[in-house]
Amino acid sequence: MILLLAGLALADCDLDSAVKGVRDGGKREAYDCLTASEGGGSRLVRSLYENPGDVRLSRALALWMLERADTPFDPAQAGMLAPADLRFLSDGVRARRGRKSPVPEHEAVFNQFAWYKPVENYTDGRLKPGDRAQIALLDRPVPTSQVLASTEAPAEQAGWKLDLSGSGLAQTAVPVLLLAGGLAGAAWYLRRPNA
Repeated sequence: MILLLAGLALADCDLDSAVKGVRDGGKREAYDCLTASEGGGSRLVRSLYENPGDVRLSRALALWMLERADTPFDPAQAGMLAPADLRFLSDGVRARRGRKSPVPEHEAVFNQFAWYKPVENYTDGRLKPGDRAQIALLDRPVPTSQVLASTEAPAEQAGWKLDLSGSGLAQTAVPVLLLAGGLAGAAWYLRRPNA
């Protein structure tokens, strides 16, 4: 009876408020609301378009997708996930088939789901063909621009941030320094005495 009432409460949740709850404080109820709602995925995608790189929204979308891992993932949705959430979701697909997560943080999340029942002698042979396709989609290389955007701290958490983007100094100096260091290392290697 309590589960039925909890399910009804989540079915009637306000998705806009849930997105705000995820973004503002990472509230468990907000994640639960979005994960339980069929419309949660499209609402999260819209929010990620408005707030690219938001790690909490990315994790909420990964949780939403994980709850629906028995159906094919939408590549556009997977493309919006932060690299850490791609790994989380890939781990989750295996966990749904009985693999104990090797990542303690993932394990803590998976333990909250009724489907998580680790099998002692798990092998990837337990994966279904659809699972393998899901994992292949999630494990494809991520463009560097997406990795950088998803690893930046939110402005309110960053404290201070050195901004050289206006001058273009960072875009010019870093490659030049890397090239100079590489050339110096090569020159040293070639000029060292032979033993």
